[in-house]
Amino acid sequence: MAHSAIIDALFCIPKSGTVLQISDCVPFNQDLGPQMQLSGIAGAVLAPCNCSQCQHQWNCADRRTHEIVNAVAKNSKLRGLASYDPLKIGDSLRWIDEAVGRGGVVGAYAQAECCVSGLHAPRMYPLYGMCAKLRSPVVLDFTSRERWLHHRPQVEVVAADFPELDILLATPPETDVTSVLKMLQRFPRVSFLIAPEDMHSTAALYEHAELQGRERFLFRSSAKGWTAAVEAARTLPLGPAARSAYLSGNAMRLFNFSLELATPAA
Repeated sequence: MAHSAIIDALFCIPKSGTVLQISDCVPFNQDLGPQMQLSGIAGAVLAPCNCSQCQHQWNCADRRTHEIVNAVAKNSKLRGLASYDPLKIGDSLRWIDEAVGRGGVVGAYAQAECCVSGLHAPRMYPLYGMCAKLRSPVVLDFTSRERWLHHRPQVEVVAADFPELDILLATPPETDVTSVLKMLQRFPRVSFLIAPEDMHSTAALYEHAELQGRERFLFRSSAKGWTAAVEAARTLPLGPAARSAYLSGNAMRLFNFSLELATPAA
């Protein structure tokens, strides 16, 4: 039986150990190809390490962007997201522009927890303007329900101010589905990165994906890893069109993946 190809639309580079100084941060050099093939992942979007607790978070946005650039250059099945430093606006825009221009890097990534002044702060707006100009999406990551509740009104402000910008929201598990559906109704360029386990547990989500918003949900892996996520995705109660859009079609469109990745796996 043929299965729809699966693209992980948000895979944060893993980090291990405690980073006391930047020199402790070992560059990511793992070949993800074998693991992707074994797990049934046709492609993946790499995001910078999810290091909101790191004291050097604001000192290495350029380093993390170069790490992404180097990783995606080694594998045509990978795309990447650049980091942004709101305290180095000019430099950030330059390295994002250069990274996108080289190919492989297809957007930007920001963690809500790390935006101390807020996602709608004036220092964040150059990022949104740059991505809108490049027609590249911005991925905003929320690691807790508290952060989602706090920042959601800010996201609404940004979406209203940049109606031409594709904003992808990675919400935490057990996010209130009502807030998701309301945002989908108000903002046509806002989409959600949702793990299949969360799709399974919330009937309103997969019903909306099936009946109204199949272009607004993208597959992302969960903390359980690729294998578990793929197994959960295979059993989602979605029709062929909605399933294909969720598992790979929307990621291909938004992140500029090659059409070959859409070939169904046996």
